Order: sequence, then C-alpha cells, then structure tokens
Amino acid sequence: MARYFFLFIALFLLSLTAFAQPSSGGDEPTEKIYRVKPLPELGAAAVGLGVTIYAFQKINGKDRFDANALDRGDVPGYDRWIFPDNTNRISGASGASDIGFYAGIGLPFALFLHPTIRKDWFDITTMYVQAQALNGLLYAATPIGPSVIDRARPSAYYPDSFDDGSAPGKDLNGFFSGHVSTTATGTFFVAKVLSDYHPHWTGGQRALLYGAASIPPLYVAVQRVRALRHFPSDTLVGFGIGAAVGVLTPHIHKRWQEKHRSSLGLSGGFTGDAGVAGVTLTF
Repeated sequence: MARYFFLFIALFLLSLTAFAQPSSGGDEPTEKIYRVKPLPELGAAAVGLGVTIYAFQKINGKDRFDANALDRGDVPGYDRWIFPDNTNRISGASGASDIGFYAGIGLPFALFLHPTIRKDWFDITTMYVQAQALNGLLYAATPIGPSVIDRARPSAYYPDSFDDGSAPGKDLNGFFSGHVSTTATGTFFVAKVLSDYHPHWTGGQRALLYGAASIPPLYVAVQRVRALRHFPSDTLVGFGIGAAVGVLTPHIHKRWQEKHRSSLGLSGGFTGDAGVAGVTLTF
C-alpha cells in the first residue's frame, strides 16, 4: 500500500507543478500577494515551536494507566465500529501513515517549482513555518488537545498487548490527530498559495485543487485509524484544524497586504483630573 502512496505523491507533485505554471492569460500577479515581516514572525514561530517541544515532553510523560479499566462500551457508537479482532495490522498501517505525514510536511516546498512563487520563497517559507508552529501549539499546548483532554487511543483497549495490562501515558493522547492536522496544514497551505497566485482560476479549478489537497490527510487519517492510533472523530477534528490553519495563515497575510495593515502597536494616554487612562490598539 505504501508504494502506491509514493506513486500518488509523485503524480500529485507533478500535477500541481503543471497546474500552477504561468499561463498566457495575463493572470500573473504584478505585486506582492502577502505582507510578511520575516524576522519578527520567524521569531514568534521559533518561540511557538519551543513551547510545542516542551509541551510534547509533558504530554508524552503522562502516568501509565490500567488498560483493563477501559470499556469499549464507553466509546461512542460512531467511533466504536473500528475495533478489529486483533492488532496484527498496527505496524504496517502506522508506517504507511508516517509516509503520508512526511510527504504532507514537505509538499509546500514544491511550490518553489513555480517561477513566480519562487521569487517570494522567503515570505512563503516564513508563513509555512508559522502555520506548522501554530498547528503544533494547537495540538500540544492548548485546551483542545491532549495537554488537557485525556482520550485513550484505540490500541489501549487491547490490554493483552501490554505485559502487565498497564498502558503508557502517551496512549492518552488520542484527541486530536496531530498526524492528520500536520499533513492537512501542509497540503491546504499549498492549495491556498497556488489559488492566491492565480486569482483568475475558475471555481472548478479551485475545487479540483482543494480536492487534491484533501487526499493526503484523508489517507493519513485512514491509516491512523487502521493503526489503532486514533478514532475516526479524532482524525476528523485533526483534518479540520489542519485545513483551517493551512488556509488561514496565508489568507490573513493576504488581507494584511490588501488593507495595508503594516504595523501593530499599543498607545496609552492619561487625561483629566480624575486620572483616566486609556490604551489604544492600532493597525
């Protein structure tokens, strides 16, 4: 199965490259698409990545728990159906999901095959690092991820697979799927940037583009479920979060450019005998 996915990724890259080449229709942008402040934004992304790494150590260091205490009957019906009779398929499916995961991370760099986008490579790279830093933070360091939510992975419902029936604490990191969200961040980032650099593409072309961007994270989602690392709902949430981050990161920079919001600052004042102070947020 993995070799077929390698073939798909190769074909996907080639189709994106051909699809994105400058046309003769004059739809190439004549000015910058995004407003990016590389140094402060990369600095903020570096801090975010640092926090994410620290948070990963915390969530992977959770205490072991008794897998025998888990009851499949407590799993919602829309997730319960995925339990197989045995765990024989875990290794192969887990490896296949990693292939899609790393392909999704690397896919945005194929954007630089496009000559116009290549000229803005530093801005594009800055935005992509930001997007993945935000995705990592949402997973590892916010209340919507395993730093607060303890959800046992499907594999933990097989206590016989553990020597003493005690599952590792990291098996409580089932919600949401970081593999899927990271993959979706990469592929939807590609789709959004290509779309922004080709403003005259039709709705059908954009639908095809975003449909293609959905395939790698959906593949990863299926494999993560088959590997008993996540329930379907975990992967669905991961898909939505990753797609939103991948699209909104360049979109916000595009809107920033369009509205010329080139600065963000705070100003304060002190007026009147009563000593009224004010703070103003300016763009």
